[in-house]
Amino acid sequence: MFCVKCGRNIDDEKVCPYCGAENGQSANDMQDGQYHVFENSYNVVYDTYDGAMQKSRVVAGLLQIFLGCIGIGRFYMGYIGIGIAQIIASICSFGLVGAVWGFVDGVMILNGKPDRDANGIPMKN
Repeated sequence: MFCVKCGRNIDDEKVCPYCGAENGQSANDMQDGQYHVFENSYNVVYDTYDGAMQKSRVVAGLLQIFLGCIGIGRFYMGYIGIGIAQIIASICSFGLVGAVWGFVDGVMILNGKPDRDANGIPMKN
């Protein structure tokens, strides 16, 4: 279980030993797919899904539109195989197929397809 305020691993304790924040439910008590939001010591808020970081749909889509010929958006989402295929397609076609593929893929990502990253975690908007 992670602290809701500082984000450190606190095992199933109700009070964080690092920052003193009260933590309501333990990770085992939470419903499957329930979101967690915590703040680290630098006051940066992270969205997590069952303890894993969520990827942004907007970031993935824009990376794919502008850098899709080298598969950056797909690498960001964790789809390594598709990213490598985009690089190979770009090399074989002198960038033409990779650029078109990246643009179309980026628009599809922004429209919600795929809606999950390679680990099966839903993309946040």
